[in-house]
Amino acid sequence: MRGARRLHAAAAFVRVVAGVVLVGGLSVGPLESIAHAGPSDVVAFAGARDALVSVATALGPGRADAATQCTGWTSTTVPPTTIRVYRTTGPAAGTVQVVPFGDYVKVVMAAEWGASAPTEALKAGAVAVKQYGWYHAMYWRGRSAPDGSCYDVVDSNVDQVYSPETKTPAQTEIDAVDATWTVTVLKNSAFFATHYDAGSNVACGTNATGWYLYQLSAMNCARSGMVAPDILTTYYDPGAQVLPGDGTGGTVGGPSPAVALAFRAQPADSVAGVAFAVQPVVAVTDMNGQTITSGTGSDAQVTLSLVPPAGPASGSVTPTPAPTPAPALTCTGGLTRPAVAGIATFTGCSISGVVTGAVLLASAANLVPASAAPFNVAAPPILPASFAMPPTAVITWAQTATLTARLVAPAPLPGVSLPAPVVGGVTVHLERSVDAVSWGRVADLVTDATGTLTWTERPAANVYDRLVFDGSASMGAAISAPVRVLVRRIAILRPDN
Repeated sequence: MRGARRLHAAAAFVRVVAGVVLVGGLSVGPLESIAHAGPSDVVAFAGARDALVSVATALGPGRADAATQCTGWTSTTVPPTTIRVYRTTGPAAGTVQVVPFGDYVKVVMAAEWGASAPTEALKAGAVAVKQYGWYHAMYWRGRSAPDGSCYDVVDSNVDQVYSPETKTPAQTEIDAVDATWTVTVLKNSAFFATHYDAGSNVACGTNATGWYLYQLSAMNCARSGMVAPDILTTYYDPGAQVLPGDGTGGTVGGPSPAVALAFRAQPADSVAGVAFAVQPVVAVTDMNGQTITSGTGSDAQVTLSLVPPAGPASGSVTPTPAPTPAPALTCTGGLTRPAVAGIATFTGCSISGVVTGAVLLASAANLVPASAAPFNVAAPPILPASFAMPPTAVITWAQTATLTARLVAPAPLPGVSLPAPVVGGVTVHLERSVDAVSWGRVADLVTDATGTLTWTERPAANVYDRLVFDGSASMGAAISAPVRVLVRRIAILRPDN
């Protein structure tokens, strides 16, 4: 991730001008790096290394304007339920996704921290990842997507790398997040954005600046036996407070209310009309992302829907109109399921058409909805049609014969639920040859409602016929086997007079 540049020790003062931090007139980083100072606050310092701590202390928390908030989370003791992420990669690039906060932290851990890092270093990293996103879910930096949707963070190293399409958290990373979910760090009693960086592989704490958690040297701290809270104070400030929190927003040990939904299982890339390999499973959760297994909300009626694709950005080329009917989401037994012990399990779900960046939305009354990671729905393979052809025809010279054939639709793929291919009213080409090698088109035939077509033959010599189908949206092209038409000549002998 990226943050403010390191401050060098020197007598200086800090001024925030147009969102940029100035130390003695030198620009050293963006405003978001020093909590939430006002546009023209000035604070004097004896040593600029302490500038960031002093600014946070002097200005104090709570300077965000409620009228200019995005997610607008307000608690510094209970993590947010969701975070708004601007996607720059993947099928949802260019849009804002509302992501369950627990999922966001775990995916970022998979992208930013190695799964094999020492346990205590992973715990310290989990706190840093979480509090960085948490902070920006509280204090909006005025950022919006092209469509006007506000967002808290970007999915790249502008903030923290979030790529659920390519990064899956390991169990060690999940455990680190779960173990520190309510832990926070305060500097001079202020909640702040916890920056981190790879840093150098030096001895524990030797590169500490008071603002960054340096990953490589922090791992050395853990290897020397240091625990996560001590690692955090070593890098952020020896006087920093590491608070365990209770995460309930009330009495420790009290019941947590149901506040949101979260996907526990979600589909990946699929094929239109085919049931997802992984069917959706949605949990009713408390504000910490834990499943509510009993009590109010544990039996909520959960409904799935397919989020319509985002429209074009302002000034972009108008896209081709969507096909009619639009792709639809269906599930066995309908799109609404009651949660049982906090879990709603869906079966037989599929999408009827091709979709790029399909997003499922789970919703329930009085609960924050959840959106699944985008996935693509491809068209099913188009299987070729075939022909049922007549046997070899034998006709008498100068007489006419009628031949009948039938265009046959391909058998449906197992598990695919799509409309049957249309075989009626289809154009088929009749081709003829004298040697079954070189062919020429002689007529275009149209099938009846059953796919049957007829044609007549009255050749003067033996010929071959075949049928050619060019293919359609539901059937692949096909060429029939040749049918040989034999012409029988009858010789009439008269006695010699």
